[in-house]
Amino acid sequence: MFTKPPPTKPPPTKPRTTAAPVSPDIGLAYERFLELPVAVVLLVLWVGGVALLGACGLEAYALISALVVG
Repeated sequence: MFTKPPPTKPPPTKPRTTAAPVSPDIGLAYERFLELPVAVVLLVLWVGGVALLGACGLEAYALISALVVG
């Protein structure tokens, strides 16, 4: 009948070393930020999201107006 080929093992992979090292100060600051009250963390994240969406909306408006009026 049909015979299966012998299973082959993939070659061993080396760990990735291309990532830039992260400063431990950033990790400590983020940890302290997350230890703040939940309302403060959510408010900061909400304000950051609104600013990001506003910037994207403004950029889209500028691009569309430049293409239309151009």
